[in-house]
Amino acid sequence: MVNFFNFILDFIRVDLLIGFGWYSVLFYILRLFKYKKDILTEFDKNACKTFIFLGILFAVVWFLAVSVDYALIMTEDEKTQFLGRLTGEYSFGIWLQPLFWLIITQLIRFNIIKKFLFFRILIVIPFVLTFERFVIIVTSLHRDYLPSSWIMYQDLEFTWWKFLLSILVKAIEFSLIVLAYKYATPLILKCKTIKEN
Repeated sequence: MVNFFNFILDFIRVDLLIGFGWYSVLFYILRLFKYKKDILTEFDKNACKTFIFLGILFAVVWFLAVSVDYALIMTEDEKTQFLGRLTGEYSFGIWLQPLFWLIITQLIRFNIIKKFLFFRILIVIPFVLTFERFVIIVTSLHRDYLPSSWIMYQDLEFTWWKFLLSILVKAIEFSLIVLAYKYATPLILKCKTIKEN
């Protein structure tokens, strides 16, 4: 069950929220050519609404994952330790990152941030470089420059076409979610009015 929640959280964070940043870059490139600008503007409004919704969804799923983990999986000793961490001296370490992500996804509501590509990319960067990744990078730098570590990353096989393909896939995934959001919202409202009548 926890693996399912982790998969959903990673999918929202890595594929969709980071995909918003790549979509924004593509959107501003297309907007420079002024090709069907009104359609692009309408799609971008829906993309921003979807980004806001995904930020709220991420926070809800994170809270649900923590609650399910606490209620169903943890032993009594683990529950006591977990409650101590949630309310203890370093409790900000648990709450800070999800609350920060929720807050920065809601910043897109402001027109000044929605309008400029720089601010959009600035919002997406914390999803790429998480606190855990930052700590891993900083603590592992001490050995990366020693001759004994030079062959450590030889098997990673980084290629530019894989990187560009991943950017394209993330932007397409996000765009598909935006289309689903755009067409699902009127259907839900229509079903709601039919039920009320």
